[in-house]
Amino acid sequence: MFDVCRQYCQVIAEYLPANTLINNRISMAQYFAALDEGAKLHKDPLWGFELGKQVDSAHYGLLGYLVESSTTLLEALDALLMFDKTVADIGVCQFSQSNRQACIVWQPYENNRHAILRNMTGWVAMVRKITGKALYPHHVEFTSQCTDTQVQRLTSWFGCKVVDNATRNAIIFDSEFLNLPILTRNELVNANLYPLIKDLQRAHNSDQSWLAKLQPTLHSCDLQLMSVSQLAKMAGTSSRTLQRHLKLHGLSFSKLVEQERKRRFTLFCDVLNKQALSELLGYAEQASLNRAVRRWYGKSPSDYVRQKQQDMS
Repeated sequence: MFDVCRQYCQVIAEYLPANTLINNRISMAQYFAALDEGAKLHKDPLWGFELGKQVDSAHYGLLGYLVESSTTLLEALDALLMFDKTVADIGVCQFSQSNRQACIVWQPYENNRHAILRNMTGWVAMVRKITGKALYPHHVEFTSQCTDTQVQRLTSWFGCKVVDNATRNAIIFDSEFLNLPILTRNELVNANLYPLIKDLQRAHNSDQSWLAKLQPTLHSCDLQLMSVSQLAKMAGTSSRTLQRHLKLHGLSFSKLVEQERKRRFTLFCDVLNKQALSELLGYAEQASLNRAVRRWYGKSPSDYVRQKQQDMS
């Protein structure tokens, strides 16, 4: 459904299926599976964080050069936000700013601990490299649950308060950072790169942007009452158009709902009781939740949560 550019996957090439990187784009499912496999082999519950610390412009392909040639951090951030899906179309990013603070919030289409850690850490690592300054956010929030030792490890690198088990993935920082100059700024190079990446974005997006825009609506809906017609109405389209777009992406309405249920389960399984979790996933009874989780992961919800907690320790 969604994918990641080849450059962003180079560092995990050994965990991808053979010959995967001959393609320009790698599917989100393959990317997430490679992250999980790498974390398992490294026996590191913060492996995504370690990968994020290594992120530089080369991992971003053409966008990396555009960012490096920007004049200020605000201009670089605008480029990252505008063209981020040319690098990784695996989530939704939002930026907001007040007088004193700015905030970047990122929500993946499907919950993956190491994708979240890599992405959020990579933003900070990239900013430090292009400004040449050891900048520290005001605080950072992760939806992933961490042990006290893991939080300390994150705090040491980010240089600020780190909140785990949060309701969002967010980086909050001083607005004055946005005026910082970029070390490698080059207006001529930037001007020449801009139309090239616009073309790259158009080539990647075309119809994909429709499904990306649908995700926030899907995330906020009541799955117990959801139907094709209701989702179409919420998305401002017709049922026929909705089903046509889904078919173009190799999806059906039932598969789309299944993916959303799986995303909600992995995100909330260790913070909600079974009854609340069943309702959130749109199941009338807990038995339906049990069957679904066994189908997805081959184990009961309780066993899944237990395994998840063991992997974090």
